[in-house]
Amino acid sequence: MSPRSPKSPRRSAPVEPGPPLEAPLAQHRVGETALLADYPSTAAVLTAAAALDALAPGHLVDVVPAERSLLLVAADARDLPALAGLLSALPAAPAAAAAAAEVRIPLIADGPDLAEAAELLGLGEQALLEAHRATTWVAAFGGFAPGFAYLVPLEPSGLPGGPPWEVPRRAESRTAVPPGSVGLASRYCGIYPRSSPGGWQLIGRTEATLFDPAADPPALLAPGTRVRFEPARERAAVRREHGTGRRRPAADPAPAGRPVLEVLEPGPATLVQDAGRSGRAAIGVGTSGAFDRSALVAANLAVGNPPHAAALEILLGPLRMRAVARTVVALAGAEAPLSVLRAEEVTAAEGASTDETRHDAPPRSSPRGQSVGPLLALDPGDELRVGPAATGLRPVLAVRGGLVPTEVLGSRSRDTLSALGPAPLAAGNLLRAGSTEHLGAVQDPTDAPAAGSEVTVPLVPGPREGLLGAEALDALLDAAWTVRPDSDRVGVRLDGDPLPVPKDLSGRASEPMTPGAIQVPPSGLPVVFGPDHPTTGGYPVIGVVTRAGLDALAQAVPGTTVRFAAVTQLPPLAADPGSPDPD
Repeated sequence: MSPRSPKSPRRSAPVEPGPPLEAPLAQHRVGETALLADYPSTAAVLTAAAALDALAPGHLVDVVPAERSLLLVAADARDLPALAGLLSALPAAPAAAAAAAEVRIPLIADGPDLAEAAELLGLGEQALLEAHRATTWVAAFGGFAPGFAYLVPLEPSGLPGGPPWEVPRRAESRTAVPPGSVGLASRYCGIYPRSSPGGWQLIGRTEATLFDPAADPPALLAPGTRVRFEPARERAAVRREHGTGRRRPAADPAPAGRPVLEVLEPGPATLVQDAGRSGRAAIGVGTSGAFDRSALVAANLAVGNPPHAAALEILLGPLRMRAVARTVVALAGAEAPLSVLRAEEVTAAEGASTDETRHDAPPRSSPRGQSVGPLLALDPGDELRVGPAATGLRPVLAVRGGLVPTEVLGSRSRDTLSALGPAPLAAGNLLRAGSTEHLGAVQDPTDAPAAGSEVTVPLVPGPREGLLGAEALDALLDAAWTVRPDSDRVGVRLDGDPLPVPKDLSGRASEPMTPGAIQVPPSGLPVVFGPDHPTTGGYPVIGVVTRAGLDALAQAVPGTTVRFAAVTQLPPLAADPGSPDPD
């Protein structure tokens, strides 16, 4: 299945659909704009995903398969009933469209855990390798890192009477697994696309490139791809038997736009963010984008930009920059001082206190709850300072014309989990902005109340609130939670009285995740996924925070009190929303 995005090309001619597939076992609402369908097997999930990819309905933003579930993300909440109805009578993909690609990967069988894995399976090392090579593996779903695919055997075993491929993870995880390592864990095989911690049993390695954002397609192993391992020969190349795309080398395009700002002091963590990259969760690439989406829109509109143009997301501050061209900036999000040292005063400031020569512009407020600082027009040589934030966590600074670092997979956002997109700002960086032609007029920002020490966050219950039980959902809604200091763009971690958690959740199949998903781990302390969350996860999701609620959590500093409120006035899905959980 190819990654889906608004920029993906549509087929020029319709294809004849096949007979209807079996309807999913159950369908569940996931937040405001997504639904999760349960299937009896991985094969059924991949068949449904291929059928949706062939049909390509225009109101479908993303399709994310997992082991026994399929996530559908709609363009609008009003599209969910139609998608739920479509799943109930989904026509199979035509045979040509459903044909799976096959990739042959050379394996160097020198893994440090080869002997232990063979012993766990009751085999000798050579017998394990022969069984592994004889097995046709299928990329079931992505997750954990871009290009990482969870491979499952097409058949129960590679050899008659061979192993069932149930291999426990290592008792102690490695702090760094080398890229290209091939490992076994549980019932999966996987290849690490980059160095990362991991507890899989490593049986070998490969020099295959699993993920290249400048390649087409970017991931070697998309869901549905069949994989065969073969002994590596010297300088062996990956062979794609039925691939529909071709790999192309990366290129270094000339920088776009005009230089406008030079970074003098980058602050603790300042990132370029836009609306993110959608349609690629199936290959382990999350949405990312601005944590506080409403702040991004507010700042951009103030300088006349399109609402989702790339801007700076500043963690607390202070951030200090020098203008190298005339420009206009505006601040939104966390309440932070915005000040400028004019060019003619820079020389004088070298021998005087900066506070004596800086022109401060205190933040003001807006009725929509957005703290928006005043517009500032900058001339070459002016020095701009943002923060540190007085209230809230993440100021957003927009520059007229929008920032234009090189796009990665259709977005200029920095994903902190997968390390995609432009690196965090560093001293000496030169920021470029796009054209200011045909932009809207700058707008005088209006005033807004400051963020408080307590925030109420709306959530949509599900999809697994039934699995966790009414007692757990009631406890989540009744409690006052505290934001932990280890929260970040990946997830907002909460402290409080642990939720009651059933004891038999550890073996659940991984499922697709969305921004705002509230996972409940065995500790009972919920984690709300942010924009840089992993695309799949194994802990059940008790509810999904709304977009407005996620914006509020983006500004919640450690120690903030969080209360959840259930959103109940939602139209029913076309399928029965009360269908039981198949587990």
